[in-house]
Amino acid sequence: MIRLNGAFPSLSSDGNYIAYNHDLAKNAGVQIAKSDGTKVWTIFRNKIAFGVSWSRTENNVIYSSIGPIFESAKMTVQIARISFNQAQLENEDVDQISSEVKILTKEDSGNNAFPSCSPDGKELVFRSGRSGYKNLYIVDAVEGEFNGGIRQLTEGPWIDTMPSWSPDGKLIAFSSNRHNPADVGCFSIYLINPDGSDLRRLSIQGVDKEHADRERINHVYFSPDSKWLLFTANLGGNSAEPVSLPNQFQPYGDLYVVKVADGSGLQRLTCNAYENGTPTWHSGNAKFDKELLASKESENFKSGEKLKGQFAEPLWITFDI
Repeated sequence: MIRLNGAFPSLSSDGNYIAYNHDLAKNAGVQIAKSDGTKVWTIFRNKIAFGVSWSRTENNVIYSSIGPIFESAKMTVQIARISFNQAQLENEDVDQISSEVKILTKEDSGNNAFPSCSPDGKELVFRSGRSGYKNLYIVDAVEGEFNGGIRQLTEGPWIDTMPSWSPDGKLIAFSSNRHNPADVGCFSIYLINPDGSDLRRLSIQGVDKEHADRERINHVYFSPDSKWLLFTANLGGNSAEPVSLPNQFQPYGDLYVVKVADGSGLQRLTCNAYENGTPTWHSGNAKFDKELLASKESENFKSGEKLKGQFAEPLWITFDI
């Protein structure tokens, strides 16, 4: 586990680089960092981007959604294919990498976000609000819906979001409140085949139905062998009141893993009062320099940016007792 000043990380197929959204509030776009943290490049800027998926077959292609985050189903947000010159990653003297941005969704198609690339690199699964509800769709990874076509994977008056395509290509996992559409704060894990068959809710062993209907599970990602799911959840309860923790979106959310096959083997990976969100798995062969990552005095880290909270500070209340 490493600390990254950003959100929605996605690793290159060899594990040497991490693409991520640097700042969701300042139109920072997309950046790429070396996995050991020694160099950062910007490949796309001046627009809000969120949700990153590195192509499984093309090391010079990254997908992201462009537009305002946390908005309605009809708000314009588009899926973009960002291609860049991979050779420029060998040049540590530059900070900006030239790129070509190709929009894959129509401008009037609503809120299209959270792309996840298929293992063969040919298709993307993403969430779209084009029907008036946020459901899942699959589109051609190169031509988008303009020439490659698009098909709807899920349908209904609820929220299906944050899909993850398994590395073996057999399943797509996503978060949904379809078991209780009236509650927009409770989500569970659902699984579906890429052809739309065998849709099912993953019941986590050890969580009874009463608590399962109140669980909030998001940011679901498959392990490299497709046998485990990593996710953020409130299964451990709230660790502190929101007023004492102002600088995160939600005052709960620890990381867990569970087996895909039957929901068994639940393991809690973190235990704190902060939101531990948008995780990912390291699936390449690159080796981390642990001494370098642990060294705060390293020359490579002296130019790092100061971490800042993106949300309001607490307000103090006076009252009589």
